[in-house]
Amino acid sequence: MEIAGLPPDILVEVTANIATRSSTPLDDIVNLRRSCKLFRDATAARKVGRCMAVQREWRLHWWDKTRFLSVLRRCAASGNPEASYILGLELFCNRRRKASALRHLRCAMEHGHAAAAYMIGMIMLHQSRSPGGTEQALECLDRLSASASAGTWTRRRVASVRREALSVMRRLTMRRWRMAEPPTPCSNPWCGKAETGSVEAWDDGDDEERRFCSRTCWWKHEYCKFIQKI
Repeated sequence: MEIAGLPPDILVEVTANIATRSSTPLDDIVNLRRSCKLFRDATAARKVGRCMAVQREWRLHWWDKTRFLSVLRRCAASGNPEASYILGLELFCNRRRKASALRHLRCAMEHGHAAAAYMIGMIMLHQSRSPGGTEQALECLDRLSASASAGTWTRRRVASVRREALSVMRRLTMRRWRMAEPPTPCSNPWCGKAETGSVEAWDDGDDEERRFCSRTCWWKHEYCKFIQKI
């Protein structure tokens, strides 16, 4: 069957599949767009922008940042969570546009992007002097652990998300975060102390096991660890 005989929705599905699976999605989509009018129309579909594997186009960040940001904006406008996530961090880290940055990060979070929820929490904890900042931060961060209240799997998952967030941050900027003031220490002298052999111990694969008296203390510890590693 010739391409001209295929329904438009099939062409969109084929194009979206290429955008998702290709190791060079942008080049492939551009080539499809140039091939014929039918594929040019298909590549303009929102589903293609939503599926674009923008994380495979990091080379553009160094070679042609203007184009990279343009691609991110178009994909984010189509509902691409990864594009919204990277664009949000770019706006926060390099352009100091906090409101726009958080809007993009929240959009990614609402589409289930774990690292976006993590970064919203870290940003709010970093600027926790704002009214309700700590409470909003913990609300976002608790989305990461809603499926397994305080289990080891959840804490390892958080460590994995932290590494993902740090990887993107380091690609985008060389600036380091500095704590204006450390989080208020817990009144419980045993909170955060290293302890082995406990089901509720902190264990993320790159730190000692620790116990915390509350999730608030756990997330404050996570924030300090993030600052140290960034």
